[in-house]
Amino acid sequence: ADIEQELLQIEQQGSEADAELVNRVFRAIHSVKGAAGFLGLTQINQLAHAAENVLDQIRNHRLVPSPEVTDVLLRASDLLREMIQNVEQSQHYDIAQLVQQLHQVAQGSPAPCPDTPAEEAAASTSPSDPSPSAPSSAGGEVPEPGTGESAPAAASDRASQESAAVSSPNAQAPEGGASPRNGSSAVEATLRVPVGVLDRLMNLAGELVLSRNQLLQTLDTSLVQGTGAIVAGLDRVTSELQEAVMQTRLQPVGNVLNRFPRVVRDLARKLGKRCRLTITGQEVEVDKSILEAITDPLTHLVRNALDHGIEPPQQRQAAGKPPEGHLELRAYHQAGKVCLDVIDDGRGIDPQKLRQKAIARGLLTPEQAQALSHREALQLIFTPGFSTAEKVTDVSGRGVGMDVVRSNIQRLGGTVEVESQVGQGTTVHITLPLTLAIIPSLVVRCGGQRFAIPQVNIVELVRVRPGERATRIGQVQGAQVLRLRGSLLPLLDLGEVLGQRNGDHAPQPDQPVHVIVVESTSQRYGLMVDALEDSQEIVVKPLGQHLKGCACLAGATILGDGHVALILDVASIAAWAQLRSTQESSEEETASEEKTSPSVRDTQTMLLFTHGPEEYFAVSMGLVARIERVQREQIRQVGGQQVLQYRESTLPLLALEEVLPVAPAPPSSRMYVVVFRLGQQELGLLVPQLCDVEEVPLAVDTTTFAQPGVMGSVVLEGRTVRLLDIWELARSAHPEWFTATQTQSAPEDASAWRLLVVEDSKFFRNKVKDFLQQVGYQVVECQDGQEAWEWLQSGQEVHLVLTDVEMPRMDGLELCRRIKSDPHLGHLPVVALTSLATQEDQQRGQEAGVDAYLVKMDREQLLQTVGQLLRQAPQPQLVEVEA
Repeated sequence: ADIEQELLQIEQQGSEADAELVNRVFRAIHSVKGAAGFLGLTQINQLAHAAENVLDQIRNHRLVPSPEVTDVLLRASDLLREMIQNVEQSQHYDIAQLVQQLHQVAQGSPAPCPDTPAEEAAASTSPSDPSPSAPSSAGGEVPEPGTGESAPAAASDRASQESAAVSSPNAQAPEGGASPRNGSSAVEATLRVPVGVLDRLMNLAGELVLSRNQLLQTLDTSLVQGTGAIVAGLDRVTSELQEAVMQTRLQPVGNVLNRFPRVVRDLARKLGKRCRLTITGQEVEVDKSILEAITDPLTHLVRNALDHGIEPPQQRQAAGKPPEGHLELRAYHQAGKVCLDVIDDGRGIDPQKLRQKAIARGLLTPEQAQALSHREALQLIFTPGFSTAEKVTDVSGRGVGMDVVRSNIQRLGGTVEVESQVGQGTTVHITLPLTLAIIPSLVVRCGGQRFAIPQVNIVELVRVRPGERATRIGQVQGAQVLRLRGSLLPLLDLGEVLGQRNGDHAPQPDQPVHVIVVESTSQRYGLMVDALEDSQEIVVKPLGQHLKGCACLAGATILGDGHVALILDVASIAAWAQLRSTQESSEEETASEEKTSPSVRDTQTMLLFTHGPEEYFAVSMGLVARIERVQREQIRQVGGQQVLQYRESTLPLLALEEVLPVAPAPPSSRMYVVVFRLGQQELGLLVPQLCDVEEVPLAVDTTTFAQPGVMGSVVLEGRTVRLLDIWELARSAHPEWFTATQTQSAPEDASAWRLLVVEDSKFFRNKVKDFLQQVGYQVVECQDGQEAWEWLQSGQEVHLVLTDVEMPRMDGLELCRRIKSDPHLGHLPVVALTSLATQEDQQRGQEAGVDAYLVKMDREQLLQTVGQLLRQAPQPQLVEVEA
């Protein structure tokens, strides 16, 4: 299985090929030859013997493993693999021509080229009969397909296994013989499961039986008081059993990614380009069904990146780039999801060309095209049939590409986004769930029915009070929008989408409006529902035949009470409503809001909760990793500390009465756990009752309730709300976490670095200043961008700038643009700070030259980012802040 990768390594090393590496391949081929000879499989034996002769010449340094030599060895490896998988028919394969070529190479003759090198290079990714229904390639400059119009599933399954064994002119499969796809089907239907996972399943099954027996005995003897603990134990064992079963289906994504060195090598040679491939994150695990479904889209993305992204060597050198392009495949976990990035350093996507093509095809008017932002113009590549290729080739040009890739990824419950800079390269970012069988979802009610929305699509929940409807929900060009933190968000009524609105289920004006902000690909919008019920892990069931045509539904599930809930397809709802992004705020509306509410900028998105009667608290949503609801019986006391056994790990818990002078929380069978990530650690805050997520004006009283762990208090709707400092609370409970963290975050001799903090909110300015001074940095403060610019122009020495974005006189992005364009200041790193950054905010920051975009109250991320940027800067002379 490793021969292909090792042959590619030998080719890269050339005449300096590692002797042990060559010997390893030689021994593998030799073993195949010996086994085939013993079993009387003469064709396999002869082909392996011919390949062995070539490898023997290489290991004795009588033959250099040139690309031409490697080509012949790779074709032999491919055919050997196919013959072994189709061993019953192996004696009928025509191997004469390939054996002859191997003999010529072993004797030192020039390596023969296949009759049709273009088809040979493409054979590893596409059969000769493309299927127009399969997804096409994407990535690079434009959304071009793979060979012909697509490469079906069989192509990607054989991407690293077949280079030319059916379609090659050098070897022919037997007539009427079983196809290699049939021969490998048995392998694809099996999984290798570690013995440790099976042992855990056996132990959990035993615990499940014990819990069942306890429950039955309790019910038989009517000991009702003992059922709570038994049910809690049963719930724990069931959850762990579910996770263990899911683990059996997990496979490393490297099983797919490791196929692409061959794909990149062959296609680069065919196109006359040079490309270096880097793969990271092969160990990341994902469900087998997702892994199989993502192979085709990844294959198309890689092919298109090579065809349209990476330039020929001459063009790259003319543009000041190295002649060899760089393609990176990166896999990693983020926020409970699997992320896959396809990154190239090629020519990038020109949004102006996309606009012109859209106009030429009649998709947009010139006015509409010019009104598109950079991000919106990039989304045009997802339009069916969209292509800017000048000619149709066997690799691309038919305009069947990114639209199919996106639809296939969305069918998996994932998203795909494209970022690109002309002349610098393109990044295609794919986000996928870990599994398709069981997914965390939010259950909502609308029109008297319940629906499930996958949490992977949920950004946040918003409740609009009856008195706020006029100011927060409006109309723009005849469509409903939600005003959310200075932006306009498209707003849909789920009841209207599903045709459920009538007199009985119409929303009442005296009731709050529940809005779920959802996101699919780059489209974010609000979905109004009647009520929010609960978060559940649901088992996905297929829709019945009578519902197959409902495009807004992705499946169904059975809830705990036995009722059926339909699963909503967020992407299909957006497509049905023909939504376009309206997230960029209206300048006129923003100006109007600032006139009526001068403090609108000084707000923070907060999670509000109660700890008891008249005990209101808030924490920054920017620090919240997730929120879990648990049974009190699930909370254990271990070593004098409360913990929650969670996802195969132990989550330390913190109760406010342990660190603040508050009364213990009232007893309750259920609790909420608000989870925060603090550096490399996670901490759960026990919360009896959640209230809401709100924009809290930061007119903060920092004296009345001043104490460690409390930043201050605000008055909200007549209630005093204390703002918690999670870092201080965690420090008081776990001081051992922070010594090592601070050492890693700050560079050596932090006092030698002077940082400029630009923030119009005194509260935030002081908090950021405290974060920085705690690890030894020197800090200079300015109240807005204009003051900071004047201070910088005075010639004062500074090594890094941290700036708020929205400020009077001069905002943070304008300050950054001036700094980056100044010949004396352009080297300064600039970090933008915001209350809660959206993707659009980050895009604008990137265009302005911002080096990093951070949430204000995330202390650890702030210190790590500052430390990383300063380590890349020249070591400063010791400076002191003037008195």
